[in-house]
Amino acid sequence: MDARGLRGAALAFVVHRTVRRVMSCTGLSVVTAQRLCHLFRLAIDSEPRAPFAGPVEVDETYIGAQRKNQRLHIRKLYPPKRGHGTRKLPIIGAHDRATGTVRVEVMARKLDKGIVLDFVSRAAVPGSRIYTDGFAYYRDLARLGFAHEWVDHNAEEYVRGDVHTNGIEGFWGVMKRRMGCTGGMRRERLGLFARELAWRYNNRLLSDDEKADLLVGLVARVGGKS
Repeated sequence: MDARGLRGAALAFVVHRTVRRVMSCTGLSVVTAQRLCHLFRLAIDSEPRAPFAGPVEVDETYIGAQRKNQRLHIRKLYPPKRGHGTRKLPIIGAHDRATGTVRVEVMARKLDKGIVLDFVSRAAVPGSRIYTDGFAYYRDLARLGFAHEWVDHNAEEYVRGDVHTNGIEGFWGVMKRRMGCTGGMRRERLGLFARELAWRYNNRLLSDDEKADLLVGLVARVGGKS
């Protein structure tokens, strides 16, 4: 594909996101449109991410099929649970208040304390201020050298001065609405979709043309191979 065609496909992806709309805007076949959309998400995933200087909000959420859409035998096997007891895939995220940007990672089926602490250590500059809820896995952040404060959601404490997680929770709302519009996706691709939405959120002040140019640059950086 020549540079003009790639730029047009990138703009269609930025504006519409879905394979079907990229096809209709560019005239590409379904196979080519699928490969390009996957390539764009891989390119986004390869973008270097510097650690946040903070203050940084850290929180986790869960993504999976709505119970009403699950097969009956699945609903019988697994009673409904919320929060840390759910069967949905956990996603952990960090929101940098200084820049208004986020970074996210999809975890394994269950949250692991070591993985959570490793994520925060990579997402935030050592010694930075970290705000979380009262989830026990975050309690060791102070031991790792972070200035950690938290609010106790279980006690209906959501804001205490500057201590809250409203920024990252706002992004969760944006991400879930966008994923709901996309429909079903493979579990192994969920990380790519989540980081694509984080990239869109982080570049929300750019025009569509500016985002398309940025995306083409990222594709060039990874060599344009899917």
